[in-house]
Amino acid sequence: MKAWKLLLPVPILLALAMVPQGRQDAGDPSLADIVHVLPISELNYVNQQGTTTVVSSRNVVEIRVLEDHPHGIRLELYYDNGDYSLVDAQAFHLLRNAGPTREVRLVRGKQARMRFPKGI
Repeated sequence: MKAWKLLLPVPILLALAMVPQGRQDAGDPSLADIVHVLPISELNYVNQQGTTTVVSSRNVVEIRVLEDHPHGIRLELYYDNGDYSLVDAQAFHLLRNAGPTREVRLVRGKQARMRFPKGI
């Protein structure tokens, strides 16, 4: 048998190996997260008791808004040191000119796709 016949399947296998492996929800746009990066200086939120809390963006890496929470707004906050906060709020405000800013990843997604730390 000629050697070139043995090499014929190699490009096909390489092409299949190079195809990116998509996520299971890649075909369903309703399950995909909406991501935007904004420079913000602080996050203000009003908790369920009506108290306003101010979180500086100095240590915040990502804010996730879980839109299918049945009672108000649910926020997940991720900090650059690995800390995590889960907040149920009535309202929240992102301030962009209240001091030094930092680029923070804002994600709007479903509660089923929460990123609660796996090691806890």
